[in-house]
Amino acid sequence: MRIAVFASSLLLSVAAVAEPLTYAFDKAHSQIHASVNHLGFSNSTARFLIKDGTLTLDVADPTTGKVDVTIDANSMDFGDATWKEHVSADKWFNVASFPDIRFVSTKVTSTGKDTMAIEGNLTLRGVTKPVTLNATLNKAGEHPFSKKPAVGFSATATFKRSEFGMDAYVPNVGDDVSLRIEIEASAG
Repeated sequence: MRIAVFASSLLLSVAAVAEPLTYAFDKAHSQIHASVNHLGFSNSTARFLIKDGTLTLDVADPTTGKVDVTIDANSMDFGDATWKEHVSADKWFNVASFPDIRFVSTKVTSTGKDTMAIEGNLTLRGVTKPVTLNATLNKAGEHPFSKKPAVGFSATATFKRSEFGMDAYVPNVGDDVSLRIEIEASAG
């Protein structure tokens, strides 16, 4: 009887581990960097901050995961106030009319051990287009400080800014936007 009780409790604990958890983004340790070529001389890079969102993930099967994240468009930091003011204006991000950037996943496909393609819809300046994030699950486990389940991801993507109505100065200022994303998130 004791063996049956032990086996049942073991199976229940394994099942609990395999269930999807909802994670909140650790805003201090999550960054989104966007780069665009500037006149062929450099790749100008800005950092954006996460405003809100969640990540739902079954670590045993990441392909069932879902991401819904809102980014504060006005949080962009190019390291220069004049450049930020210029890029925040109407022909670029138009943050007065479109303060949020949002990504909502539609499908996750495994591409290898701990790597996946996260397909989803990116809404920028009121325009929604499909974008695929190439992601790596860096770590999943108990956070050493909070003792809560935590995950970490790195991801990259590329999209054309002109598809979102930001075509000013193309091709002198590059049309391709490269994203580099670093995410930490904790459950409950």
